[in-house]
Amino acid sequence: MLSFGYAGKTYPVNPRESQILGLKTYSRVGDITEPVDFASITVPAQAVPEIVEECLAKGIKAVQVLTAGFREISEEGQKLEEQLISIAAKGIRIIGPNCFGVYCPAGGQTILPGEDFPRESGPVAFISQSGGYAVRVPRQASGWGIRFSKVVSYGNACDVNECDLLEYLREDAETRVITGYIEGVKDGPRFFKLLQEVSKTKPVILWKGGLTHSGARAVHSHTGSLGGEEAVWDAVFKQSSAIRVNSLEELLDTTLAFLHLAPYRGRKVCPVGGGGGITVAASDACERVGLSVPLFPTQLQKKLASMVPPAGTSVRNPVDVGSPFPLPAALRGVLEAVLTEGGVDAIIVDEIEMSISTPSMKGFGGNHGELTQVPVDVKKRLDKPVVMVLPVEAIGADALEFEGARRNICDYYLSQGIPVYLTLERAAKALANLAGYYERRDAISSPSDSGN
Repeated sequence: MLSFGYAGKTYPVNPRESQILGLKTYSRVGDITEPVDFASITVPAQAVPEIVEECLAKGIKAVQVLTAGFREISEEGQKLEEQLISIAAKGIRIIGPNCFGVYCPAGGQTILPGEDFPRESGPVAFISQSGGYAVRVPRQASGWGIRFSKVVSYGNACDVNECDLLEYLREDAETRVITGYIEGVKDGPRFFKLLQEVSKTKPVILWKGGLTHSGARAVHSHTGSLGGEEAVWDAVFKQSSAIRVNSLEELLDTTLAFLHLAPYRGRKVCPVGGGGGITVAASDACERVGLSVPLFPTQLQKKLASMVPPAGTSVRNPVDVGSPFPLPAALRGVLEAVLTEGGVDAIIVDEIEMSISTPSMKGFGGNHGELTQVPVDVKKRLDKPVVMVLPVEAIGADALEFEGARRNICDYYLSQGIPVYLTLERAAKALANLAGYYERRDAISSPSDSGN
């Protein structure tokens, strides 16, 4: 807390110490003479109910219980958790137990562990039953320029649960996109109704764990939750606008799309690549996730053919410009023609100028800098979605210099509002998730469905 920069008053409580990190330390919560807003509890499970009772008596409104060892492990732990539920009913809110707590940059609150988390706030919220993912998501998201308003690891959810957090984030002005990892829900009907309501105004991106047999077994031993039947969850997502994702990577990829692309309802795309195999694979990847790669009109094909070399290229859609290092003017002409005359909703630029992990790439010098700028200029001029694929092509230690160059270009595109993905498959899935959200939201709220 101190290293992260919390600016409020902090009161350590420990009966065996008089001072911790230069702060006066109290034997009991009741010994603190000043008002306290929030408590973080890290004592053995058997002692937790008594400490929470002390916090209640002190007038503390909320606590986070990081301690594990409750219903997720034994009947004795279940009884301890039932005591916490009874105490909460008296007028104190409890996050946890068996959690990592709250990360809120604006308030100087950090999750455990989270001293190295970004201190800048952002428009994304993340709720998680897993403490581990509550750390991994903001840590990995940081490298993609994603910043958070709040992250809450709520563990066993004996009191504050996923429904309470959804309700709060719906009203939170700092939050524009809600994301989450959940294992089970306390109140299915309430959760479903909230998903329908909240996703009308804010996208809700959820990774539901524990839908396989072995996954459900792991969920029960992790947070004591019931995973639920996959068919039920399929219906939940189909009947709400919530976006279902199946991995940490897909969660972050989809979040990037919502942050950088305007409301996006179209599924027609054009992959632009620098090699025949790349564009063939791109077409397959797009259609597998429900995107379409429409054949261009003959007139546009002729126009594109005049811009690219006569051999080793393709202009039907997808577009193969024949080389991963085309002339900047040629790439600019292709992108502008496709976006203005191709009838597509977005362009995915795949592995053009992006073989950065090779000695031929030395950062932004020469034509490479000019080529890097082309997608940015086209996006600004035409105000249409442009998505970049920046693959990691070499992973040896001798490629670190070029990986640094790739990341610099990635950061530049993100700063210009262009989402970047490691593979075309991931880019296509993120676009499909984005389009699917707006399609379902529009269908659910359309007048024709009002009587259903």
